[in-house]
Amino acid sequence: MKDRLKGPIANRELLIGISTGVLLASSMRVFVAGAYSSVEKTFFYNVMFPSVLGVVLFIIASAVVGKLNRRIGAAIVAAYALVSLLTDATEYTHLIAALAIPVALALLSELDIKYVTMGLVADLGLRVLAVGGEPLDFPHTRIILSLVVLFGAYALWKDEGKLPKPGFGLYAFAALLELGLMYPNAVLRYSGINSYYLPTFVGYSFIIALALLGGPYLARKPKIAPVLLILGTATLFVKPLSLIGLPLALTSAVALVESAKTIRKGELGAIYLFLVVTLALGAYIGRDIGLAFMEDKLEALIVVASIVYAVVTYGKNAPISTPNRKEVVSVLAGLALVSVIVLALFNTGPSYAESKKDVLIWSYNIHQGFGPYRGTFNGYELVKLLREHEPDIIASQEVVGGMIANGYQDVPLMLSAYLGYAYEYKPAVEGTYGIAIFSHWRMNTEGELNLKSVGQARPAQKVMIEELGITLVNVHMGLSEEERAMQAEELLSFAESEPAAHVILGDTNAEPDEKAIQIITQEYKDAFEERPPYTFNWGDIDIENIDYILLRRGWPAKVKDYGCLCEVEVSDHRPVWALIELP
Repeated sequence: MKDRLKGPIANRELLIGISTGVLLASSMRVFVAGAYSSVEKTFFYNVMFPSVLGVVLFIIASAVVGKLNRRIGAAIVAAYALVSLLTDATEYTHLIAALAIPVALALLSELDIKYVTMGLVADLGLRVLAVGGEPLDFPHTRIILSLVVLFGAYALWKDEGKLPKPGFGLYAFAALLELGLMYPNAVLRYSGINSYYLPTFVGYSFIIALALLGGPYLARKPKIAPVLLILGTATLFVKPLSLIGLPLALTSAVALVESAKTIRKGELGAIYLFLVVTLALGAYIGRDIGLAFMEDKLEALIVVASIVYAVVTYGKNAPISTPNRKEVVSVLAGLALVSVIVLALFNTGPSYAESKKDVLIWSYNIHQGFGPYRGTFNGYELVKLLREHEPDIIASQEVVGGMIANGYQDVPLMLSAYLGYAYEYKPAVEGTYGIAIFSHWRMNTEGELNLKSVGQARPAQKVMIEELGITLVNVHMGLSEEERAMQAEELLSFAESEPAAHVILGDTNAEPDEKAIQIITQEYKDAFEERPPYTFNWGDIDIENIDYILLRRGWPAKVKDYGCLCEVEVSDHRPVWALIELP
């Protein structure tokens, strides 16, 4: 490729390498998130979205990429950049992402890996700039990402000839990246760190950056890298040792890329990547998509994927160039600059408020970081909504902290950094999906559990805010009426155990006349004298009244006002709120 990379643009291989790294990471996130949100619509609402078409396009693209003229590849890359600039509606943009992934891997197969790792670090920098969110969700990071990818498309347009065809090894490498090894928040939460704030995320981003940049140096030990890869991912079973082990595994995965380039069977690799991602989704929603055996098995899947990658690359010694000191310093300096800007502009920890009598409490299911209808990332809109209404306490459900299906967004980090909230996070599945309580006051977790369930794990948490003299229980209940009735008994017992909760709030999935609500309201009363018309609305296909704020009977607090923001469409649920005068 170096012979083709000549022209007016200085160091075009560096430019294309950085663009390729950003393109690869971004397109994989969008492809998985878009296909997942499409499947969700089909499964729950029988509304056909193009998830199957996306998979078909991905497999076809993997088969024909080696026959594509480089200008066609450049057009695909440019199309991805332009579409990303215009919208983050993943259910549709994942179709162009399906074409972009094989193109990105084709470029990876002929570039020095050191340049691509710089691109992966650049994507990491964009995630820091988006404060742990998806870069396509925020205008400033969306513009930067699109421009970087467009520059790469322009440089690629100047080249002649056809794109190479990436083989199984590179798809296996992509699978490891997409399982979360390159995302600081995912690694932190895989390792059992449930609650942290911006400085921790930024600091650990440098660990990930060093792991990426260190890969070419470890490539000098081609027989040691596969062993370290497997040992590193195996530390997932020895938490929090995985805080060290997973970056080591990432370094090893990068070190083996040159060896991976020698392996063919690209179509088989694409199918393998699709299967790995599907199994990873099964770790979260296995019973819903017929993969119940995968529930809570993400750690095992990551280890198995590392073994596959290690086996196919073992013993294949391939030369690799290492970044020089100037390149390493430049990349880390860029990340440092972004980090300084973010730490200066955002809250580095909770902004605690003074105690007060009138407290605005919300319950809000935020739909896994997605808007309701097109799989749009909703972090940007969520921040704007909360900034406008300024709730004091938020009990939130379907909170993602680093989940593969949602672009590895970190919603707790975003809300704490933008709005200064303290938070207590109770993951129900794989450390990255669950419920959270946000507050302007210090909180102590008094208890947490996963309720007995016949479907996806359903969590509850109890926190105390000593400064206000209030204890709250946040809950997300199951999908079947029988399941909810069973869970209501357990929830009530949990709430009444010492210290007894003053408030139960959350997404119960139960209508007001259902048995589960009748059980809970034996001891707790609805803060709403009159229920809103609905608290859940998915395009008039499914309308329900299922989100509550319930106060303990006999508790001498006064509900001064209450309501539902039923016109708000940041999530498929609507925020319900109560202004409570504390005793």
